[in-house]
Parts: sequence; C-alpha cells; structure tokens
Amino acid sequence: MPLTKETLEKRTRFIENGDYTSPIFKYAKQFAEAEIIIISAPYWDLSFPAELKIYIENIYVTGITSKYGTDGVPIGLCKAEKLYYVTTAGGPYLPDYSYNYIKDIAKCFGIPETELIKAEMLDVDGAFVEGLIRETIENL
Repeated sequence: MPLTKETLEKRTRFIENGDYTSPIFKYAKQFAEAEIIIISAPYWDLSFPAELKIYIENIYVTGITSKYGTDGVPIGLCKAEKLYYVTTAGGPYLPDYSYNYIKDIAKCFGIPETELIKAEMLDVDGAFVEGLIRETIENL
C-alpha cells in the first residue's frame, strides 16, 4: 500500500519510540532477515512497475533495514549478501532507471553484491522468445 501522510506519520511515531512491533513493519523485517533477495519485475517505460517502488518505500525503515551514520550516510542492517534483479524487456534493456536504482538501494540496505539477470528484445518482430529466455538462463 502506498504510504500516505497518515501512515507515514504513524510509522514515524513508531520509529521515534523504538517500537517495531506494529504490523506495518512486517515486510521490512522479512526483507532484513532474508539471506538472499530476488526481485523480479518487468521493464516498463524505462523502469519497473510502481508497485515495486511502493514496496521499497515500505521496507526502507530506519532501525530495521538501515540506520544513519553520524555523517548522515545510510548504514545497511540487512543480512543478505546478494540481491538478484530479474527482468524482461520487449526491446533493448537500459539499466539506468531500474537496475541501477535497485543496486544503489541495495547498498543502503547493506547488501554488498547485486546481479542483473535480464532477457531483452522479447517483443521484436520475429523474436524467438523461448530461445532468448533459454539463452538468458544458460548464461547464468
């Protein structure tokens, strides 16, 4: 669910009080405890669907997935050592607005390694989609 003014204020009060027992933190805790993260999202309009951005906004919780150092730089608190980002694109894939964002946010979460797995050119006339997918899998 998108954060509204009301839910953001409620969440902020919980964080300020050090109370992370609310169900509002369920997905942040789940993310922080995961050993490996796999995010799969299609490449839409040079990015990913809004639902993924909403999810990230909900799990980015100071005190669960990150904290701030004295210099104001985020320090990640997540256990995962690696995040995989899996995507498909109808045309050529440009990582600047999707994977690079995920890679940067992973650093804020303390996840040191990310890997992009992509199948692209799937909507091009004459594309052999099954072959493109198989090639992507074989190149892992």
